[in-house]
Amino acid sequence: MEINKLKTFIDLANTLNFSETANNLYVSQSSISKQIKSLEKELGHPLFNRNNKKVILSNLGKVILPEACKIVELNEQLITKARRANQYDSNQIKLGVIPSFYHNDIFQKALNYQRQHSQINILLHEEETNNLLELLNRGKFDLVYTRSLKKPAEFSNYDTLLISQERFVVCLNKNHPLAKERDINLQQLKAENFIMLSPNSLLYQPVIDLCHEAGFAPKISFVSERISSLIQMVKGNQGVAIIMQPRPSKVGVVLRPLQPTKTSYLFFAKDRQSTSPVIKKYWEYLQNFAIPKRNS
Repeated sequence: MEINKLKTFIDLANTLNFSETANNLYVSQSSISKQIKSLEKELGHPLFNRNNKKVILSNLGKVILPEACKIVELNEQLITKARRANQYDSNQIKLGVIPSFYHNDIFQKALNYQRQHSQINILLHEEETNNLLELLNRGKFDLVYTRSLKKPAEFSNYDTLLISQERFVVCLNKNHPLAKERDINLQQLKAENFIMLSPNSLLYQPVIDLCHEAGFAPKISFVSERISSLIQMVKGNQGVAIIMQPRPSKVGVVLRPLQPTKTSYLFFAKDRQSTSPVIKKYWEYLQNFAIPKRNS
């Protein structure tokens, strides 16, 4: 039985709302549903009674909820003790990053620390945005560079450094009729084919929500795990894409401001309880590149 499934069960037992739990855990609603169904299959009985109007705990759910909380708490205590013990014995910094990390200025700045301190080894590991904070919680990383639609200050369990902010823009083929516009209202894209990131992406649902708020459901013609693939499809005149700016320019496409839009925040996060002197010094170095707290 996986700890992650228990954490999902506990959160859903508290919210009784799949959408709210997905938001709390930074994953899609489909991921929440899959984890709960998998856990129910292991136990042989449903944990929740569901209908179109509400979700309630089943009798089994009520019985195992206190025990699940104990298991998760003990697991977190064990991970915390092991992580703190290991940090003092290591000159390695395990840094989890989102795929777009390598396209931002902070990439070289973050690694320059290793060049300045030859005894330090920074191990980069790329993960999807939705997984990073959970992996930080589990001790796989010492710190992470991630993206959220929430301001970093709202993540009270972590120390955070806001590095940059990005907004949704429209990526168009350079010959598209709307490419001549200074900015674009989402309503103008109503009849377009949308090229989207996968439903597992942090940026998928916000695009869907924006379209629904504008009064239409997007016609999705292509889905990919990578923004570079989306841009290539736009270049091939297969549709339009809504992506976060900035992004390296590509011949054959243009970016235009979108109204309405959403803002995302790119930031470093670390465990607030971390006592490693190596991590502390690296964190102090990264503070040189952060946006001051008063602006975050």
